[in-house]
Amino acid sequence: MLAEGIPELVGGSADLTGSNLTKATSQQSWNMEGSNTGNYIHYGIREHMMGAIMNGMALHKGMIPYGGTFLMFSDYCRHAIRMSALMKIRVVYVMTHDSIGLGEDGPTHQPIEHMASFRAVPNLYTMRPCDTIETAECWKISMETLTTPSLIALSR
Repeated sequence: MLAEGIPELVGGSADLTGSNLTKATSQQSWNMEGSNTGNYIHYGIREHMMGAIMNGMALHKGMIPYGGTFLMFSDYCRHAIRMSALMKIRVVYVMTHDSIGLGEDGPTHQPIEHMASFRAVPNLYTMRPCDTIETAECWKISMETLTTPSLIALSR
């Protein structure tokens, strides 16, 4: 719904589109190996580059970038997230699979300290919604703010 109603919204994922469900059915894929049209980017396993590119898009103005990966892999784009906050730009980081429970990948995919470390970043909205309604409210906050990046942590 957001992608259809906000044409400036450009999404993407660090090789986890099928798992974090960040691509709306109305979005067209754009990839770095071919097509240069579309409003959804398949970054590959490149979390830091994803964050850096989203920062560039936000600085360019006219675009509202969002990108997703597992919360466990947020360490790979931590510096880009920090720069979003320091530069006071609107970027939305969608971090999924926020759970301390053991999933199929075991303890290597347990983001335990990540939320606490992101809550310590000045000028970063760090949100952990509990249901669909709160998730919609988090997206509303993320779209309305112009000078603060948002990190939305979602479960599976």
